[in-house]
Amino acid sequence: ICIIAFLTQLTTCSYNSFPMSLRTSTCDFQDLWGKLKSDVQLIITEPVPADPAARPKNEWTSLYNYVYRLCTSPCTNLPTDEVPPSYMQERNGQPYLLYGCMKSLLKNHIQQRVLPSVRGYDEELLSLYAVHWQNYSVGINAVHSFFYYMNKECNQGKGSAGRTLAEFYTIRDLGLMCWRDNLYLKVNRKLIEAVLQQITRDRDGELINHGLIRDILTSVVQLGLDLKRQTAFYEEQFEVPFLHETERYYSAEVDRVLRGSTLSQYMIRVEKRLEEELRRVVHCMSRTTMEPLLKTLVKIMVERKLDVLLSECTQWFDMDQVEEQKRLYRLLSRTENGLEPLRKIVEDRIDAEGRREIEKTKAETLKDPAVFVDTLLQVHSKYEEMVRNIFQNDEQFVSALEKGCKRFINRNAISTTSGARSAELLAKHCHQILKPSSKMSKSLTDQELDARISRLMVLFRLLEDQDVFHRFYSTMLSRRLIMNQYSSDMEEAMISRLKEVCGYENTYKLQRMFSDINVSADVNQRFGVYLHDDAKLDLGYEFSATVLTWGSWPLSLPKTTFPIPSELMAGYTAFEEFYRSKHNGRKLGWIQPQSTGALKTCYALPNKKTYELQVSIFQMGILLAYNHHPTVDKLSAQALKDFTQLPEKDMLFALQILQRNKVLLCEPAEVGTNFLPEQEFALNYEFKSASRKVPLLAAAPKDSSEDQAMISINTDRKYAIQAAIVRVMKARKTLPHQQLISEVISQLQRNFKPTVQDIKKNIDNLIEKEYMERDEQATNTYNYVA
Repeated sequence: ICIIAFLTQLTTCSYNSFPMSLRTSTCDFQDLWGKLKSDVQLIITEPVPADPAARPKNEWTSLYNYVYRLCTSPCTNLPTDEVPPSYMQERNGQPYLLYGCMKSLLKNHIQQRVLPSVRGYDEELLSLYAVHWQNYSVGINAVHSFFYYMNKECNQGKGSAGRTLAEFYTIRDLGLMCWRDNLYLKVNRKLIEAVLQQITRDRDGELINHGLIRDILTSVVQLGLDLKRQTAFYEEQFEVPFLHETERYYSAEVDRVLRGSTLSQYMIRVEKRLEEELRRVVHCMSRTTMEPLLKTLVKIMVERKLDVLLSECTQWFDMDQVEEQKRLYRLLSRTENGLEPLRKIVEDRIDAEGRREIEKTKAETLKDPAVFVDTLLQVHSKYEEMVRNIFQNDEQFVSALEKGCKRFINRNAISTTSGARSAELLAKHCHQILKPSSKMSKSLTDQELDARISRLMVLFRLLEDQDVFHRFYSTMLSRRLIMNQYSSDMEEAMISRLKEVCGYENTYKLQRMFSDINVSADVNQRFGVYLHDDAKLDLGYEFSATVLTWGSWPLSLPKTTFPIPSELMAGYTAFEEFYRSKHNGRKLGWIQPQSTGALKTCYALPNKKTYELQVSIFQMGILLAYNHHPTVDKLSAQALKDFTQLPEKDMLFALQILQRNKVLLCEPAEVGTNFLPEQEFALNYEFKSASRKVPLLAAAPKDSSEDQAMISINTDRKYAIQAAIVRVMKARKTLPHQQLISEVISQLQRNFKPTVQDIKKNIDNLIEKEYMERDEQATNTYNYVA
């Protein structure tokens, strides 16, 4: 190697300096070639000395000088039989003559001196071939260095007509071509068989000479130099039989190992074998062999045994055998489609376990939404950890986690036909943690609450009926805002996360609700100044109002005949006049079910403790009825109903709360589910409470809140479906039925997934309204009516 480097440097120097000093005197070609020939034979035969001084510097100079003179000096005694006669008719045919002489020399040297000595079988043959190849390849590289001038002339020379004289190679490439044609192709069969035998011995655990295999295969790669893709020769000569032998060897081993070991031991064996084979490629073969070898090994040891490998994976999941799961994933990830069956198994397992866990907690879930949400998060977290640690967050298994969780979250023992119930419970749990006075909210720090909200957003993304969540969430948010039971930071954080998931169009109403609360605070402050400035407006009590923007809040004006209590009429009238003076043209409506107040118990003075009862406006109307009947101790249910003009449902609910908290005493029995006109109620003069402020507010009964919400949701969905149908038809003008169904579902599935039946029903409604029509020629096609 040192000599080659020395020669390369010397040649560069010589080419730049010698031509100027060499004299173009006439020379005898045969005589000068004879001298050069003997030196070339010696270089390609004997091992190149490790010490560069073994060959004097002037010897290399002489060799370069010989080549240069043979190419440029007028010569006599030419060996015309070495090259075609046409070469000598050219202006400068001597480089081609020298080329022909070198080709004959290399061919004769290999046939007469090297080939007879490369004999034997197995390792002996490999050793002899490797030794001669090493000497020859190093020698031909050295010869190539001082034949620089001839290489240049033969590869760039043009004939007198401007044509290339012939296809010529550099001396290095010529040497490789001669070696291939005159030696390798005569022993290649035995040589490759010997290499394969050595590889088989290595696979069986015997010690072999890996360097010897590497030298042989390196020579095979180099011998494909004249092909468009150099490794094509290597692939034909070695890679194809190697892969065939690999398939034969491992097909037998796979069956033998499976019969005598467990599946876990088999996977360990496969991984070990893959590692050994890859290491062998790196040390002995061309890197291009790695990919086809891996495909062959995976086909034999994994793809053909896929059913066997998957047969025990469920058991490994059940027993938390993590290492076996990891090995199975690593092996299947090497196959083209092997992960798909495993992905399906994981997805089905997530769905089944989620449904099973929800079924176990069904009774508790109906009482406490937190139990339902905790169950969902527990299953999701378990398999999220599996996807991260075992499947390395592989996209296919991230998708399996999402699809599996989506299935059991939206179809389970609680939500049997749709995900509406799951969306409702998730919204209620959000209310639990965002209401500062709730037990769950008090048990969480701000950091834990923020982390909890982040986890809830993971579940929200998996809901099919996100519009149901939005409806219940906005309803409960409105309750928190009106009752002043909220944390601005946490509420804004929640809305911000919802905005990231479902966009501005689904959260702008929530943000508008916050804006109304802030504006109302300013309005009440100015109303207080307004009352203070007018002495005639001394109400004798505090009065404040929250002004809500119509359409932004999930509230509507109630259809009730309940009159404003006369005690509040002055405050109501004053605020209405004040507001209209500031905002001319705006209409105010009183949302009675959301109105609250505080009453002070004065009937026990001066001997008893007084309490402040925090009541709804309906409860206030009932209790104030006793102020209007000071001479009686008891009032019948019918008398209270006549005084308040409340519907029986609202009346019954308000009486239940007052009687349950012992503010009112009931005879002859407790308030039941049916309104009893003759039932009598009396103030409890012996009422006691540990707190001076007694909260009597309660959420509206299910019939008036949840059912009403679902009715509103279904109405909104109907309008959304019709709007989507009109948008699609307006853009397309004419559309087949199935394509219209598909495009409508695509537009709406972000908020909810409409059923085909609902879409068909709304198509018929739009046809009746003459927004669209059926095509007369094709009844299964619709036309848009402008």
